[in-house]
Amino acid sequence: MLVLLVPLLFAAADAGPPPLLEELPPGAPAGPAATSARVPLVHRVQVDPRRLEPGLRSVAEEAAHSGGRVLVVLGASWCEPCRALDAAFARETNRHVLTGWWLVEVDVDALPPGPVLGRSSHTLPALIRLGPSGRPVARLEGAALPTDSAPALDAALGTFLAP
Repeated sequence: MLVLLVPLLFAAADAGPPPLLEELPPGAPAGPAATSARVPLVHRVQVDPRRLEPGLRSVAEEAAHSGGRVLVVLGASWCEPCRALDAAFARETNRHVLTGWWLVEVDVDALPPGPVLGRSSHTLPALIRLGPSGRPVARLEGAALPTDSAPALDAALGTFLAP
């Protein structure tokens, strides 16, 4: 009996199956190349939603000094089209479109009631391109943001974010 227990005591503990790769949004890069260190596709910036406009002005000025531009994304964690947009921001094929952009993601559920950047927004997600002063210069939302098709969404982003 002791002879049977000794090999069991010295055997390596079974750690179970290898861990699964982290769940990625559709269209995000996968495989060994995706886990290597790379430059992020887009520079993400946090802004306090309770002080949105002053925070965005500050971010826009900082981005302008470094040659960057600011894109505000109004969305929510429960919004399925917002997830499709997030996947577009993760697609390596959009690297050339997103280069130089500073992304400010704003959860609309954390915003105080009222208009956002001078306008009420009734559809999510909404993209707002800011000028160097932090004021909105263009918006893209609703049917103009085709989140049900990755190629159409990528094309719309390419057009909207073109210099």
